[in-house]
Amino acid sequence: MFATLLNELVALLIHACNIKQVLYKTSTNEETLRRELILKFKRDLVKLAAVLSIFFTGISVVNVPVANNGQEVQAATVSDKRKAIVSLAKKQVGKAYVSGSAGPSAFDCSGLVQYVYRNAAGVNLTRTTYTQVKEGKSVSMSNLKKGDLLFWGSASAPYHVGIYVGNGQYVHAATPSQGVRKQALSSYFYPSAAKRVLD
Repeated sequence: MFATLLNELVALLIHACNIKQVLYKTSTNEETLRRELILKFKRDLVKLAAVLSIFFTGISVVNVPVANNGQEVQAATVSDKRKAIVSLAKKQVGKAYVSGSAGPSAFDCSGLVQYVYRNAAGVNLTRTTYTQVKEGKSVSMSNLKKGDLLFWGSASAPYHVGIYVGNGQYVHAATPSQGVRKQALSSYFYPSAAKRVLD
């Protein structure tokens, strides 16, 4: 463990020196290199924090958030992932509905779900409602948690999917005329099934 810690410290110092050398350069290519070095430095800091945690406490840090080129930072715990999913889903409200699209500027219903889960929680869901309904475990509508998936139509072959965001509301890519919306659950358009991917 000490050897691992020492290696991480050495790598961190090397990257710090590289960044210092590049900071004074201003050309376009060197600016790109500078940004890449800083990003790698941040990643190494996170790795070092995980190693230090194990070294001093014996407790492993699982799924430590890592910066990834401007994408949403992935959450560490199930609770954090649920919050991140809700937050990212709400950020898509107002964007366009385009059949076959999976972001970042337009979505269809299953594309929105796939995009949000991948970028907020690091979970790679399949692409269609027909396959997404087979993921996770079934839950009752009276026991929903934030981030659960809601399906409409046949439970085995649904035609629509959305993300439950709490307080009786969900976010979904509705129709070409409505785009991505947040709306309340309604008895006139009530889900036929709910699935929990995170547990």
